[in-house]
Amino acid sequence: MVNYIGASIKEVEPGSIAAELELESGDILLGINHRKLLDLIDYLVLSSEGKLELKVLKKSGEILEIDFEKDPDESLGLVFEEAVFNKIRVCNNHCLFCFVHQLPAAQRASLYVRDDDYRLSFLQGSYVTLTNLTESDWQRIERLHLSPLYISVHATDPDVRKRLLGTETGGNIVKHLKRLAEAGITVHTQAVICPEINDGQILEQTIADLANLWPAVASLAVVPVGLTKHRQGLCDLRIFRPQEATAVISIISYFQKKFLAELGTRFVFAADEWYISGGAEFPSDPEYEGYPQLDNGIGLVQWFLAEFRENFTALLPKLRRISASLVIVTGEATNRLWQPIIESFNKFCPEIKLRTLPVHNGFLGAAVNVTGLLCGGDIKQAIMADKIQEECCYLIPQITLKQGEQIFLDGLSLADLKEACASQVIEAVPTRAMDWLQWIVDKGCVAGWPVR
Repeated sequence: MVNYIGASIKEVEPGSIAAELELESGDILLGINHRKLLDLIDYLVLSSEGKLELKVLKKSGEILEIDFEKDPDESLGLVFEEAVFNKIRVCNNHCLFCFVHQLPAAQRASLYVRDDDYRLSFLQGSYVTLTNLTESDWQRIERLHLSPLYISVHATDPDVRKRLLGTETGGNIVKHLKRLAEAGITVHTQAVICPEINDGQILEQTIADLANLWPAVASLAVVPVGLTKHRQGLCDLRIFRPQEATAVISIISYFQKKFLAELGTRFVFAADEWYISGGAEFPSDPEYEGYPQLDNGIGLVQWFLAEFRENFTALLPKLRRISASLVIVTGEATNRLWQPIIESFNKFCPEIKLRTLPVHNGFLGAAVNVTGLLCGGDIKQAIMADKIQEECCYLIPQITLKQGEQIFLDGLSLADLKEACASQVIEAVPTRAMDWLQWIVDKGCVAGWPVR
């Protein structure tokens, strides 16, 4: 049996060129204009031409060659199963804090994939270390101008970075970033901080070194190390204490003021966990400068609150027509952050009873207390133990579910959760405040919810 390398088609957009060519889900696009496709980047570049010859393996086993012309840059209307068509580049590092190494055994296989693929950095915003690039990779990045990229720096001190990554090839990060800058590639960076390893003066050096490469290095996210209870056989690490979190915030605040005066941007941003752990106030909405590192947990809380304030008043007439009892399922760390939202509902639409259900993370451990890493089993246990007798609807944030699928980190599906808690109403809700509010309005007629 021949194993073909190509792009497996997941969907064909109705009315598209691909639909007219009778391509369908399950077909494999093997090449364009006599060139093989290794990833979505190849597809995007080659399919932008006006004259195309597609080589397609039909799911029947037949191989077709299809010639046609189209307007340059007109989409073919194909959606693929994966962004990388050959094999994802795996991580060769042995990071002290690798989250994959801290997962419990016997979970779904995809959880244990340690990707470190520059293509996913460009296409999906995944962070990479640059330690496994070949010269051919570097030349492709430069030739195709793959920008922006997202780079895990952690420390610019060569010895400290090699220690953190567990590899001797990890010390040349500043040299690599300079090469990207010379090629006109913009990068966003992150530093995962471990107590007594790359905090303090090492963190200060990292921030200063990266800011020296601005504007090619556009931003830096500073994130605390995340540790699960599954660290048997791994090196000794600990989470940050509240006073240490406050010290990190102070360092970042100092540099933000300095850079704002010198560069016109704050450049470096602290993850929300620092403010939660240190009991500090979050920066204001404008201080996040458009949230360049939102997907890295930088400013999520303020972004949600700001968007809530922007949309709540406009939706009030519709919200006031709803009478319902809603329970927000949340991680322990973010439980108190819902208070201003609850107060707004109590004041302006009291017929919507809103409360939180903080969930302890028994799957990964108490130190992992953010909402996005909650697991289905823990949520099920919390709902079943909830003693409130009122008829209510439990709101499960979609951020707890695998993207594109209704499955939690521990493998439990949303359907499984609903079946186990059959006496309760359970719904997955959007993460964005605007969409969250609109969901309440649109679903005000969920079975059992009276609408006035």
